[in-house]
Amino acid sequence: MRVLLIDDSAEFRDQARRMLAEALPEAAVLAWDPAVQGRPVAGFDWGRFDCLVLDDTPGAEADGLAWLREFQMEGAVPPTLIVSDAGGEETAVRAIKAGAADYLRKSDLTGKRLAAAIREAIADARASPRGVDSLLLTQPLRVSEIGQPIGGHPVNVPGYRVLRRIGEGGMSRVYLAERESDGLQLVLKVLDPRLRRDESFRQRFLREYKVIQRIQNEHVVMIFDQGFTDDYPYLAMEYFPGGDLTVRIQGGVSSMAALKILVQIARALDAVHAAGVVHRDLKPANIMFRASGRLAILDFGLARELDATSTLTQRGMVMATPLYMSPEQCLGQPHDPRGDLYSVGCILYEMLTGDTPYQGENPSALAYQHVHAPVPRLPGRLAGYQSLIDRLMAKQPEERFQSARDLFAHIAH
Repeated sequence: MRVLLIDDSAEFRDQARRMLAEALPEAAVLAWDPAVQGRPVAGFDWGRFDCLVLDDTPGAEADGLAWLREFQMEGAVPPTLIVSDAGGEETAVRAIKAGAADYLRKSDLTGKRLAAAIREAIADARASPRGVDSLLLTQPLRVSEIGQPIGGHPVNVPGYRVLRRIGEGGMSRVYLAERESDGLQLVLKVLDPRLRRDESFRQRFLREYKVIQRIQNEHVVMIFDQGFTDDYPYLAMEYFPGGDLTVRIQGGVSSMAALKILVQIARALDAVHAAGVVHRDLKPANIMFRASGRLAILDFGLARELDATSTLTQRGMVMATPLYMSPEQCLGQPHDPRGDLYSVGCILYEMLTGDTPYQGENPSALAYQHVHAPVPRLPGRLAGYQSLIDRLMAKQPEERFQSARDLFAHIAH
C-alpha cells in the first residue's frame, strides 16, 4: 500500500507518518512538502499511489480542493482524503464536490482513524466509483429467528419459500424469501394475522402498495407482488443486502459519510414529495441500502397523499416513531413535506453523534421535547454542522428548508 501525503506542515507530516507506521505498518508513506516541491505538475504519475492525503490549504495562498479538481482534470487520481486544521459543514461539502473520499479534521485525528479512512477509501474506490450520490455500504442485513411463525401460524405464501424472519414492526413481520419460479431473493412483508380484523390496519397495509406504485422511483423500494392468503395480506418487495441505516449508525458514521447519505436521502425525498406523498415515519430503520450503495426509502404504511384526506391520519400520528416526529406531528397538526425534513434533521444528528437528539422515558416526554426543547447542540468538534441541524430541526416549518430539493441544492451545488 502506497500513500502520498501532501502538507506544508513539517510537524503534521512527521506526526502522520508516525501514526501510520504504528496503525498501518503495511503502508509506505511518501511525504511531499509543497512549500519546497510545489504542486505536483501535469503528468504526475498518480498510478504509483493507492491513496492521497491532501491538506486543504497546502500553502499560504494554495487551495487543496482546487488542486484536487485540477488533478482530476489531468487524469486518474487515487482516492483522496482531505485533512484540515479547521472547518465543518462548509469544508466537508466542498470536499464532497471536489470528489474527496473523506474529510478529516487534524485535531480529531488518531492513527487508528487515519488508517481506517485510508483502508476504506481504497476499498470503496476498488469496489465502485464514488461521487456525491454514491456511498458503498457493505454491512450485511441483520437477521433474527429462522423459521418463526406469525402469531402461532406458519408462514405460508404460495409461490414463495420463506427462509427466515429479518424484522418486524408495529403491524407486520418481514421475512427473507425466495420466489419459487426463479429463485429471486426478496422480502415478504406480512400483516400480523392478529390484526386482520382491524380494518384500519388492513387499509393502511394495503394502501402501502398503492402509494409505492404511485411513486415508481429508484429511490423507493420496489414491490414485485401483492396478494392475500387465508390469514393475511402480504407484499413481496425488494431485498436490501446493504442493510439499514441503523446498522451503519451503530458501527459509526463519519461526518463526511453522513453528508453523503444526507444527499441521497434528499434526492429520495424529492422524488417522494414530487409524487404528492409525505412519508410521516422517516427513521434509520426505514432507510435501506442496495449492494451498490444507493439507498431507498421504504415502509410507507403511515404515508399520506397530499391531495387526499384520510380517517387514518390522526391515528397515524400516534403510531409514528416518537424519536423522529416533527413538532407539528406531535401536536396532531398537518404534517407536510417540511415535517419529513425535520425527521431528516433528527437522523442527521444521530448519524453525526451516535445518539438521538432527544431522549425520554415515554412517547409523551419525547413529544414534549420535540415541541418545546431547544434544537440540540452538536459537540464542539462537529460545531460546523450546527447551522444545518438548526435549519432542518427548526420548530416552525417555515424556518426549515422548504423542500428536499432545497436541501439537496444546499449541499450538492
